[in-house]
Amino acid sequence: MSDSAGEISVALFPIPNVVAFPGTVLPLHVFEPRYRQLIHDCVSDDRMVGVCHTVKTIHQPQKQQARAQTRAQTLEQALSSNQATYKPREVFSAGPCEIVETTSDGRIVAAIRVRQRLTLMDELQSLPYRIVACTALEDTEPPTASTDSKALQASINERLIGLVETQNPELARQLSEPDWASLEPADYSFRIFQFLRFDADAMQGILEMQSAQARLETIWDVLRSA
Repeated sequence: MSDSAGEISVALFPIPNVVAFPGTVLPLHVFEPRYRQLIHDCVSDDRMVGVCHTVKTIHQPQKQQARAQTRAQTLEQALSSNQATYKPREVFSAGPCEIVETTSDGRIVAAIRVRQRLTLMDELQSLPYRIVACTALEDTEPPTASTDSKALQASINERLIGLVETQNPELARQLSEPDWASLEPADYSFRIFQFLRFDADAMQGILEMQSAQARLETIWDVLRSA
C-alpha cells in the first residue's frame, strides 16, 4: 500500500538471520499468534509483508515466564504482547503474501513473493505487530547491463554449477537453463539467492548495495573461495 507522497506501508515480520531478495519466493511457517494475525490481515488488506534480518533482541522473556504466559494468556493478550521484540534492519524486502496451508492448530504455511527492496522511514503501528512506512530502494546505476557484468554473471553461474552438479544435479540443470543466462545482471544478483545462502550479515550487505556490479563482485569473491 502506498500514499500520495510515494511512501509504502508494509507489515513488518522481523526474523533473525533471514534476508529476502527481490524475485525470490520466501516460505514461512508462522505459529506465533500476532504474526498469524499479520498474515491474515495482509492477505485481507492486500498489504505487502516485509521480511527483515534483525540487529538484536530488544526483549526476550524468561522461559518460565513464557510458559506461564502460554498457559494463562487469552488470544487477545497474546496478540498484544511483545513476547520477543527484535530491532529490524533498516533495509529489507517485501512482497505480497499467499496462505498455502492452515494447520488444524492454527499454524500458517505462507509464501512471500518478494517484490522490492525498501528502506524503513517511520513506524505507523507497534502492536500487535509493526506496520512501517518505507521508501523504495533502487540501484543508483543504469539498469543496462555492461559487458563486464554479463561476463561476471556467467562466471558466477559456471562456478555454482560446478559446486552443486554432483550433489544436486536438478539444481545444476536449473542453473543451466537458457532463462537464467538471459537474466539481466541486476535481476540475477537478487534471484540467485533463491538457491544461494551466505552468512546473514553478508547477505544483508549485498541487499543494501545499490549496484548490480558490486553485488556480483561480492558474490563472486565468496564463491571463488568456496
